[in-house]
Amino acid sequence: MEGKERIISERVVSRKHIGSANPIARKFRSFKGSFGGICIAPVLIMISLALLFFGEKQQKNSIVVEELPLESVEEVSYTEGLHKVNGTVKVSEAATAPEIGSVLYYTYQKEEYQEVEETEHDTQTVIENGEEYEDEIERVKLVDKWIEVESDSDWADFNLGKYTVDVSGADLKLDLSSKEYRRDDLTGEYHEYTGSATVDPEIGDYRIKLSYLPLETDLLIVGEFTSDTIKQGEVYIITTKSDAQLISDMKSSETATYWVMKGASWLLLTFGFLMILSPILSLLDFIPIAGKAASCVASIVAAIISLGIVVAGTLIIRYWWLFLLIGAVIAVGLILLLIFLITKKGGDKKEDNQQKEEVEVKKENKVTE
Repeated sequence: MEGKERIISERVVSRKHIGSANPIARKFRSFKGSFGGICIAPVLIMISLALLFFGEKQQKNSIVVEELPLESVEEVSYTEGLHKVNGTVKVSEAATAPEIGSVLYYTYQKEEYQEVEETEHDTQTVIENGEEYEDEIERVKLVDKWIEVESDSDWADFNLGKYTVDVSGADLKLDLSSKEYRRDDLTGEYHEYTGSATVDPEIGDYRIKLSYLPLETDLLIVGEFTSDTIKQGEVYIITTKSDAQLISDMKSSETATYWVMKGASWLLLTFGFLMILSPILSLLDFIPIAGKAASCVASIVAAIISLGIVVAGTLIIRYWWLFLLIGAVIAVGLILLLIFLITKKGGDKKEDNQQKEEVEVKKENKVTE
């Protein structure tokens, strides 16, 4: 939570002369600047196509997890390889969380409420004496906010059945319990804060934010099994979720990522095409109504073309084998058609020669008679 903020200084740190503020001169500058977009456009298009490709080729770990049978850790039929198991952990050495004590896992942040000086930069265009300038503004302000001064996290040493769990490299999908503690300035002790108090924090206040798992926790683990250890493998997940909820959440996350990449690819393609057209659009901008209409039409056309490319690219990447097969069939068909036409042409030529010979023979016979 951020509190008050006060601007203590604001100044121009640099000024760039752009040119005349005359509307026609400004349009000419816009026209000249539009040529830079032609150089950027190929980069945007390449990035777009890369996103399109990697979006289709992203690994779907949800499929791997869904195909694994869910086993109780005591029922693992063999040890080597990837397994999906659940069970209640057995802690050999607990982790010690501040203020709470023994837990299976915790993260904590200790924060102090401070008055912090922040600097931000902004640009603004100003017109003076008929000339246009771009000023860079440096703004310094004091902000009251919580600042992290210390943080930590730790796992207990624990087993799942007879297997020691090596948590390094695991993708944690945990539903953690949370608590917050505020320090009493008189005693220096921390007391649990329920959030019901309406007293605003003051400069110099401290708080501890804790997230943790209690010792008695059921875990579901997807990982590589050896004779006595569960560790990182093709997929390594430690979660408090049920099997169905884990798979559902993974599918939702992968689907969201997939469509975000598709949307980003479409937007980059659209911007790339518009940058290629930007010199023409800037030139048309000299005609007030026509310029705006052309920009609107160009944006719509670029968006439609980009959408068509994204859809076509998706189908080609996903069903490349089908397009390859269709291409091979078409190639074979063209070759057979070419052979047929050559053969037919040869046959027609032979027939023409025979007809010519017959005509000549008839002519000779008439002459003889």
